Amino acid sequence: MNKTARVNTMMRYINNRQFFTIRELMTHFHVSRSTVIRDLNNIQELGMPLTASVGRDGGYAVLQNQLLPAVQFNSEELKALFVSFLATLNTQLPYLQNRKTLTEKLVAIASQTQQDDLLTLQELLVFSHTNPANTRLTELTDFAPPMLKTLLNTCLTSRQVQLTTASATTTVWVRHVYNRQENWFVDAWDLTHHRFQEIAVTAIQAVAPVAQEQTLDPAAITAAIQAARPRPNVVIHLQAAAIQQFRQHPHPTAPLQFLDPFQQTARLECALDVTQPHQLADFTHWLLYLGPTATLIQAPTALKTVIRRECQARLAQLS
Repeated sequence: MNKTARVNTMMRYINNRQFFTIRELMTHFHVSRSTVIRDLNNIQELGMPLTASVGRDGGYAVLQNQLLPAVQFNSEELKALFVSFLATLNTQLPYLQNRKTLTEKLVAIASQTQQDDLLTLQELLVFSHTNPANTRLTELTDFAPPMLKTLLNTCLTSRQVQLTTASATTTVWVRHVYNRQENWFVDAWDLTHHRFQEIAVTAIQAVAPVAQEQTLDPAAITAAIQAARPRPNVVIHLQAAAIQQFRQHPHPTAPLQFLDPFQQTARLECALDVTQPHQLADFTHWLLYLGPTATLIQAPTALKTVIRRECQARLAQLS
């Protein structure tokens, strides 16, 4: 039994007893005296009110009329949860509009010592999206598009949905919802025209699940995707510096193929729809972000044209 399981079991054990001793816990859980004492200290930190009596027959008891907390976390678990919340600041994640109240509830179940530690961690840690001048500040860019949560909740019911934009209503199967360069996109399979589409979440005006009687067999969708899967038309060779940049902002749908056991060189193959100008523009900005150690090996003419135009525009700014 690991420590977390033992502590949780021990809490239930002592909560059902009027009085207990360290010797009883040593015997019942087959652990040493020092281990029992450490576990009892953890249990008290978690909020269980214990009182100790001294003497030959002394032991511990749970204070009467006290409720056992519904959820218990040890100090390291509280820190892990709290740091996770800090790391999500200013990253446009769904479901985190209520992060402030969640953090307050997390702090509320901590002891005073744990609260002090958590607040110190908040001052110490600065993540890539944190405002260094005020680590507690939530930037305006933190708020995800309002439609994102609606889209995700709908997909939890059915991934076959109707997406309505200003120009059309499309019936799709949602493969991925991903963030690229601080914007959210839907990677969707068009069930009518049998092709993949990339739709900006900000462009979606309404979303609704496809009626149950009109949904397609998932196996049929998979077969159609396999049959229509485009061949890669972009190949990039990445060296160590570009790989590090890639890890910060990976391609949303294409994984790296490492070419050596030390993961210092890699190859990326993906397919771009050259009829979608925003795809070409976004990919160009992402490729330039990877830096000079990302070498374009193969690319359609349309993408090369956009890259040249972007580079010329930047050079013109220097003159």
